[in-house]
Amino acid sequence: MHDHSNGLWSVIDRFTGGPARWQGVPQTGLDYFDADDLTDFLNLLDERRRAKGKPESGGLM
Repeated sequence: MHDHSNGLWSVIDRFTGGPARWQGVPQTGLDYFDADDLTDFLNLLDERRRAKGKPESGGLM
């Protein structure tokens, strides 16, 4: 997660270094709690993907 110092947050894709995307939408301008929940959710999806041996997709959803 990245704090924009204005109360808004972005979820950052650790593989690309850019904003994470959900259904094609960059996840920026979120409040802290939404960003934190989305980070947990995306990390869970990534953990499940890796457990199944699937390759990195270059961006979730």
